[in-house]
Amino acid sequence: MAATVVPCAIAQEGADTTEIIEIRGIRASQKANINTKRFSDAVVDAITAEDIGKFPDKNVAESLSRIPGVTIDRDFGEGQGVTIRGVQPDQNLTLVNGQAVGTAQWFVLSDATRNFNFEILASEMVGGLEVYKSSQADLDEGALGGTATLRPCARVKP
Repeated sequence: MAATVVPCAIAQEGADTTEIIEIRGIRASQKANINTKRFSDAVVDAITAEDIGKFPDKNVAESLSRIPGVTIDRDFGEGQGVTIRGVQPDQNLTLVNGQAVGTAQWFVLSDATRNFNFEILASEMVGGLEVYKSSQADLDEGALGGTATLRPCARVKP
């Protein structure tokens, strides 16, 4: 008698769980962008992966140029240096996954600066972009125009 009661109790517990299927698209990504701006303590603009996937951009710099107050320099037809609020690219800071990065240009005679070489990073490799146009305590200091934060795409475990 006890053996028949236990399976019924387990079956009832399993019947109470509900599977939720969520479909996300452009509207959900724009809602996430607005919520990033709304709940931030700083002046910030954001682009999420769904938006980036819809743009015909070659690299991350061209995706960042779609944010108000951000312009890019072009070398050989491709976006490279990011100017935030009119401040030169070498006076801005770029964070990749929360870590500051700085690179030199591809030719030998250039000096290393804080400007990130956006030519090497395709837009499809980024999960989201945020541009902080004001200072914030949890961000590295040193950017005069603003800080661009690149969040990588989530990895799928095999």
